[in-house]
Amino acid sequence: MKPNKQHYIAAMLGIAMLGATSCNDFLTIYPQDRVVEENFWEDKNDLEGVRYGAYKQMASTVKNLIIWGDIRSDAYYINPDYNSQMGDYYTYKKILDAELDSTMGFYDWGSVYTTINFCNKVLSHGEEVLAKDAQFTQTEWNQMKAEMTALRALNYFYLIRAFKDIPYSNQVINSDEDTHPFTTTRGIDVLDTLISDVRSVAGLGRNRFGGTYGTLDTKGQMTNTAIYALLAEMYLWRSALREGHGYSTDSIGSDADSVIFYAQRSLDALALQTQQTASSQFDRSQEKTNDYGSGLSNANLIQNEDMQNDFNAQSSVWIPSYEAIFLSGNSDESILELQFNSADQREFKTVNELYGHSSVSELCTSDQAFTNASKTGTTDTRLWYTCTKRTEDSGSQDELSDPFMLKWSRCSFLSDGSKVRTYHTSSYTYNNWIIYRMTDVMLMMAEAYAVKSEHGGTKATDTKKCRDIVDAIHKRSQLDQTTGLSATTDNTEQKCIDLVMKERLLELTGEGKRWFDLVRYAERFAGGHNPDPLEPQYTDGADGVTLIVDNYLAKGAYSRKASVLKNRIKNRYGLYSPYYYMELRANKYLFNQNPVWNREKAILAGE
Repeated sequence: MKPNKQHYIAAMLGIAMLGATSCNDFLTIYPQDRVVEENFWEDKNDLEGVRYGAYKQMASTVKNLIIWGDIRSDAYYINPDYNSQMGDYYTYKKILDAELDSTMGFYDWGSVYTTINFCNKVLSHGEEVLAKDAQFTQTEWNQMKAEMTALRALNYFYLIRAFKDIPYSNQVINSDEDTHPFTTTRGIDVLDTLISDVRSVAGLGRNRFGGTYGTLDTKGQMTNTAIYALLAEMYLWRSALREGHGYSTDSIGSDADSVIFYAQRSLDALALQTQQTASSQFDRSQEKTNDYGSGLSNANLIQNEDMQNDFNAQSSVWIPSYEAIFLSGNSDESILELQFNSADQREFKTVNELYGHSSVSELCTSDQAFTNASKTGTTDTRLWYTCTKRTEDSGSQDELSDPFMLKWSRCSFLSDGSKVRTYHTSSYTYNNWIIYRMTDVMLMMAEAYAVKSEHGGTKATDTKKCRDIVDAIHKRSQLDQTTGLSATTDNTEQKCIDLVMKERLLELTGEGKRWFDLVRYAERFAGGHNPDPLEPQYTDGADGVTLIVDNYLAKGAYSRKASVLKNRIKNRYGLYSPYYYMELRANKYLFNQNPVWNREKAILAGE
């Protein structure tokens, strides 16, 4: 059967449904029909419905976003205790072994383009509704426009980080003919456009939402603090791409300055948001905060120091930051997290399927990688819930054979800090999914200071600022309050970025970011001796691949596969995902397959 050319970049771009939803009542109200839709955009509520629908749609894509951004990293290996409930076990195993295939359904990007199309619908009809609805104000439209512009950019940014070069258009897709503008565009060019788009609306969004569900909306939607965080990360990526492609030191340093500027604005907006929120969904009255000497304004972290007494006196330990950030959710450190809750019957089972320890958990965490990253061993509390050999629920000293990611599960910990005592996963299928939080943004700043140190900044000053930020985040999770960072050894761009990379592993593993971090690192130090397969004016980035294999992958779960990984990944294109085969079959005049992952299963040849 010959594939219809609209199969994915049309049918999946929102043709299937025009949704009108709210945080508490998700309903699809209109069939997709152009005549019906022309009569749809009448008032603010129509825009609001599709706006909420964009978040609902994005929530449905999280599993793919995690797979693209995390599981190929040094942090995981396949759970050796296979059982028949692990439905994607062998696919994950191939991905972890760098045997990606274009027929793997996880590389179908259609659902992400559907989210983009929801945003495009709101943005294309906003002025029309503003003219029709006297109750809809210019300020409200400016806020919604900022929100949807940023959400669209966030989804495109995921695609760039996962696939490199992508189809890009801001036109609404309603028919087969509308797919024609979708040509493959260089990822760095799309990134330039995204940065420009989001800068044009920066500061015009909401600081917070009010009403009964104000906390859920404030943390679950693109407020100003999230818009600034997105800008900071996009500038960070552009600085890496520019550095790896030999751009001028001024342009690389300018991007680093922009990271620092927008990251600080994100922290400032978050502090204002917290101050303006009259009441919280959760009781934060017992939480204390501390800047731990980061040197940054409005970077006050939830304090863990009071747990010292518990650690010495009790058989299990409660960790305030862990409880607030991952279990209660929507913490004061939260910037953006997709909301999952029982009221909407919106379960989020992915964290149990990939992480955690249940009958379906596919991945274990690499104690070798975490030992390489940690400076003080078991006194880093993050190791207790990200990479620990769990004991039996009874509190027995007998350990299970492999460590697991228990960040998203409720745990208590043995008093020596070495083991998880108990854990519970069955009631935690409604965890929110965190996209941005305070320490993530702080570490963006730390990396930017490292870049500045050799691109227009002052080496001693900028490397110290980088170390201070890393040190502060590390101290929050340590009981002995020492880190061992050195002004004489941790004082170059690459060494400081290595510090940041290790801290990001400890702090952010299990949050869908680690592989993207490694790709950015490899792109920054790209090098290579052969021409780029698609852009021969540049080198192929093979040196960056060697760096992440030797410095990270081989020191984590891949210790025995270093040479195999270098051969399979080959160059920068091996860092990115293959285009899904159906996309290629439907749009052969638009795409060339990723030159490293150019395999398709022979059985599909006759379709």
